[in-house]
Amino acid sequence: MDVRELITFKTVSETRNFSKAADILGYMQSTVSMQIKSLELELGAKLFEYKKRQVSITDAGLQLLPMVEKTLESFSDIKKWNQTETSGILKIAAPESLTISVIAPKLQQFQKLYPHVQLELQNATCLHNEEVLLRGDVDIAFMMWPSKPSKRLIDHDLGEQKMVLVSSQKQTFQQLLNDSQATFVINEPECSYRNQFETSVWQQHQRQFRTISLPSIAAIKSVVIGGLGFSYLPWEMVKMEVENDQLFVIKTDIINHVHGHLLTRNYKTKSNLISDFVKVFK
Repeated sequence: MDVRELITFKTVSETRNFSKAADILGYMQSTVSMQIKSLELELGAKLFEYKKRQVSITDAGLQLLPMVEKTLESFSDIKKWNQTETSGILKIAAPESLTISVIAPKLQQFQKLYPHVQLELQNATCLHNEEVLLRGDVDIAFMMWPSKPSKRLIDHDLGEQKMVLVSSQKQTFQQLLNDSQATFVINEPECSYRNQFETSVWQQHQRQFRTISLPSIAAIKSVVIGGLGFSYLPWEMVKMEVENDQLFVIKTDIINHVHGHLLTRNYKTKSNLISDFVKVFK
């Protein structure tokens, strides 16, 4: 029995979706299916059922789940047992925007406190960051989100994150709403501030814009500066371009609810290390 099969089983049980589990784990969907099938053959029990395009966990799977969770927790403890709090690895997951505007400067400050601690930083969507923290794959996660994160996590609110609507030309929000050719240039659909903008514009103005989705904020800014659309981004991401008159802020009636969040678990190990990391951000 491979521990990776247990991790895959737990992820499928949480997502109830083989494709989403594959995305989270970085596998092909066929690999997830193969691992579950291998585990079922070894245990002699059916763990999931697939009916009407929906995945449901069987009674056998429900009985197995708490044992797998306990096993994975013990496995994680074994991997960490020889790491002292003044050395070892601290794994962090964060969205690109917070990494650039908030996290990078603070990491330098933290490294002065713990010069022998190796920091591993990965960038992904906010929802993915929350999922990998819940799964125990990282020690700390950051999110930009208008709602409260999972109650299973400890939330250190970093405060409201200023958002602005920007374009390569001066115009009013009403002119933008009236422009049938206006294009919204933004990142992934799961992005919190993208959702805030699109939801607010629809609820208040019954307007939907055609959209260009790009993988990075640098790419988004480049396209908007080139005059191919507008975007809704954290102020810190466009401050320099606005000050240099490459981008112009468009005042809107959107009420901002997006906050930055630093998330941790109820950690048993690395407690002083994680506690000091949180203090750097407060």
